[in-house]
Amino acid sequence: MTKRILLVDDSPTILNLLSLVFREQGYEVVQAHDGQEALQKLAGQAVDIIVTDVNMPRMDGFALISAVRANPGLTRLPIIVLSTESDPLDREAGLTRGADLYLTKPLGPAELVAHVRSLI
Repeated sequence: MTKRILLVDDSPTILNLLSLVFREQGYEVVQAHDGQEALQKLAGQAVDIIVTDVNMPRMDGFALISAVRANPGLTRLPIIVLSTESDPLDREAGLTRGADLYLTKPLGPAELVAHVRSLI
């Protein structure tokens, strides 16, 4: 069964690049441009993991993580934060809200794929 990844980032370039990387590895990819769109996508289809940015319009990655963790059906859904924000306070904020991993950009595609595989 093909694993499905929800990629959340307001940058079309990052979304397209990550989608290409994961599709080449055999994953199905769902894209969202912010946390609000991600929640709408989650309401309509199951995913195996979320990879999200932090800084996005309408709903940022931290609010997305909190909303996902508040949903009893999604408490075990793995979440990876992939952000340019490397401040320890941002890392702590992501992990405290329930992210499983907090990674900083730039990150090599092979390393990101390895982290995703380890969580799903």
